[in-house]
Amino acid sequence: MQILSLYKNFKSAIAANHIEKTEQNKTFLKVLIFFGFVAAALSPQIAMAAPWDSAATQVLGIFTSGLTRTIAIIAVIACGIAALAGKLSWDWAIKIIIGIVLIFGSTAIVDYVISASA
Repeated sequence: MQILSLYKNFKSAIAANHIEKTEQNKTFLKVLIFFGFVAAALSPQIAMAAPWDSAATQVLGIFTSGLTRTIAIIAVIACGIAALAGKLSWDWAIKIIIGIVLIFGSTAIVDYVISASA
């Protein structure tokens, strides 16, 4: 009986130690990641943001390229066909048109806001 009690105490002590070590490892990992980001941000190559600019330009190209234009044209055609059939939900039509305007007019909208605030 006493051996069983000692075993349970030993087992609970090991479990508590494991939980404490896990928490310490998580804290150490968070600090390590934080200092890694700080070191990367202080790097001259990243501080100049050239890689981010090219990546952002590629994303902009994806959203305003030919495939997106084709999808927008198909959406407008679908609205037209639904209108001819009398099944057009004006709610959806307005959402589609506003989405197209925002996607393809985004550069003009942002340039306008920047020029107005400068």
